[in-house]
Amino acid sequence: MPAVIRLTRFGKRHVPIYRVIVVDSRKARDGQFIEQVGFYNPNGSKPELRFEQEKVLKWLGVGAQPSDTVRSLLKKVGIMDIFHAAKAGRSVEGKVAVPRALKVKAAKIGPKAKAKAEAAKKAAEEKPAE
Repeated sequence: MPAVIRLTRFGKRHVPIYRVIVVDSRKARDGQFIEQVGFYNPNGSKPELRFEQEKVLKWLGVGAQPSDTVRSLLKKVGIMDIFHAAKAGRSVEGKVAVPRALKVKAAKIGPKAKAKAEAAKKAAEEKPAE
C-alpha cells in the first residue's frame, strides 16, 4: 500500500479549508484516509498552518511520500529539515520545527547591519541613566 501525505478539501464553496492527511495513493481526494496529521486554512490575512510533528515524521520515516504542495508546506514550517537531519544520522532528539521564514530573516542580516546594531547597543550602554 503506497501511502501519500496530501491535502483533502472541506469548507464552504469559495472558502476552502484543507486537512493534511495520510492516505492510500489509490483513494479519492476526499475519500477514506488513514490518519489526519495537519490542518491548513489559506483564507484570511495570515494563513493558518498546523502539523502534528511526531505523526508527520513517523509517516515520512515509513516511506509516505508528500505531495508537492504538502512538501512545500512542510518546508515552510521546518519539518522537512528535521526529517532530513534524522535521515542523515544527526540527532534530532527534542528538536522543534522552526519556520523557514524566521531562519531566512536571521540570515539576511549583513555585516554592515550587525556593526550598526552593535554601535547602537554600545551607545545605549555608555549613556548614563538619568
